[in-house]
Amino acid sequence: MPVLARLFRNTPGVCLKDYFAAKTIVLSEPVQWNGNNAAILRPLLRAVNALTDREREIIRADAERVDRMASEVGQAAIMAVAAPVQQQTLRTIETRHARALWLFLNDSARFERAEDAAFFDNARLSRTWDGFTAPAGLGVQRDPAHIQALAEEVQTLFDEGSKVKVEVFDRTRPDADNHPHQLIQVTVFREGLPDCPLVFQGDELERLIYRPVHELAFTYEPASGVIEVVAKQRMKRGDLAKVFARALLGHNIEGGRIPLRHYDLSVFMDEREFATDPDDGIVDVRPRLVKFEPFDGRTFVTIEARTEEETVHAAARRMFGERDPFVAGGARIREVVLAVTFRPDATNPRGKTISIKLRHPNGCDLKDKTEKERKIGEKYLRRWEILTEHTLV
Repeated sequence: MPVLARLFRNTPGVCLKDYFAAKTIVLSEPVQWNGNNAAILRPLLRAVNALTDREREIIRADAERVDRMASEVGQAAIMAVAAPVQQQTLRTIETRHARALWLFLNDSARFERAEDAAFFDNARLSRTWDGFTAPAGLGVQRDPAHIQALAEEVQTLFDEGSKVKVEVFDRTRPDADNHPHQLIQVTVFREGLPDCPLVFQGDELERLIYRPVHELAFTYEPASGVIEVVAKQRMKRGDLAKVFARALLGHNIEGGRIPLRHYDLSVFMDEREFATDPDDGIVDVRPRLVKFEPFDGRTFVTIEARTEEETVHAAARRMFGERDPFVAGGARIREVVLAVTFRPDATNPRGKTISIKLRHPNGCDLKDKTEKERKIGEKYLRRWEILTEHTLV
């Protein structure tokens, strides 16, 4: 099981020892917990493989939860929900997996909140997310009557099952400059329609009838008044935002969506320097590909710089002369591929170059990057005045 190997390889032995002790799982083979991870890995995997099927499934399920929270989004969520004293402890723990495992063992309720926060943040700006405008400075009601009102409205809206559970908690989310923004998150678990997959009962196949649980969530940022909704059904997200505002904010909203991001690609018409902060480790920023669309809309012209020695602007001058689309007019930039090069570090000893694809008017592939790359990209897209319309952190 790769997830077990990944957990054991990236977690100090003493932390793993605490896990097996907490689960009261006795291993048949002794493990030198104070040894390095390479020495621990094989004997620990053999010992786990010798356990009962039930014990192995428990360990695998726990490992998957911890492993998911070892991502950058998961780590940010852990720090966002941890108590101040817990944050101090977490900062002393040396690996991501170990930090996630520590919170998993020491505060399961906060770990579950971190999972909910990571679920939301992973879905942001994807096809399951929408943002809506609401007044700033409203209080989120948390008493049982208001929570029950929200649960009943959600159940009525979907009309698939009778059970709904609502959880409300405070958290933070860092912006591109790592400044924390205060949020209230509301996670809703609702019962879906019955399903009946085939399962083995002994050696025979039988239908297991059950009702799956579906998750949706809201956040409200008092400073900006933004309501964010994560739910699979896009047509229902506007109604969900209204339900949330009515039940927990005590306010009726019209359900106006947050404007889509707008990327002003005219920035790249001029050859310019893109300033960065030294701490981010960026050594070079340049457009490597620019696609023009003439105003008549009948064709595209793509210019790509294939060597480090030549920029797209120099290539355009060489190929087109006086008809250089950067200066001749008559066309707008439709797409840009921006190359961002990082200096060598411990993770990438040869350095690393990432490509950010921007498309007019609101296309960007930053959501496919790592969390660190996405934050840096968004930080500088604003600073360079490329990202001109975006109200969310």
